[in-house]
Amino acid sequence: MTRPGLGVVGRRVAQFLLDELLVFVPMLLLAIAVVWLFHPHGPGLLTFLEVVLYTMLALDFLGLLFVTVWWPYRHGGQTPAMRWLRLRVVTLDGAHPPLSVFVVRQLLMLVDGFVWGLVGIVVMLVTRRRQRFGDVVARTVVVRVPRSADQAAFPGPDGDLGAVAGVQLALDRADVGLDRRQRNHQ
Repeated sequence: MTRPGLGVVGRRVAQFLLDELLVFVPMLLLAIAVVWLFHPHGPGLLTFLEVVLYTMLALDFLGLLFVTVWWPYRHGGQTPAMRWLRLRVVTLDGAHPPLSVFVVRQLLMLVDGFVWGLVGIVVMLVTRRRQRFGDVVARTVVVRVPRSADQAAFPGPDGDLGAVAGVQLALDRADVGLDRRQRNHQ
């Protein structure tokens, strides 16, 4: 197996940031709207702002769990940003991971996210398959999914938010006519 290039590390960092923004920006806008519409005047303002802040953090945490655990489990191993950047989480044997694997990967984001994500980046740079610690423990790998002619980059008008049907593998020897056994039988 050849070692994936460094480009996948950059794509994974971009994917992480896009998924974070996808959850955080709506929560921030909601918090601003709540403060603007319902803010009390006087001594209760500070308590109100604390409640809004902690509620926003809790909703952001739940949103991240949804986007990084449930969404890829239900959509072929891809978060929304992974779909945009054509990445997918698969097990080491290429299968779709079970829900427990996505939970383990997200729990270990505590380790990978340490020091503003530098631990995860360094681990990806030194591992053979460009895996972060969560991938190594969960026995998964993030692969690049080539764009096919029948796969749109964004959801179609039918509302399909699903993932790619399967990982497209490179052609093998028989597909390109290099297999002697197949040539002799034709």
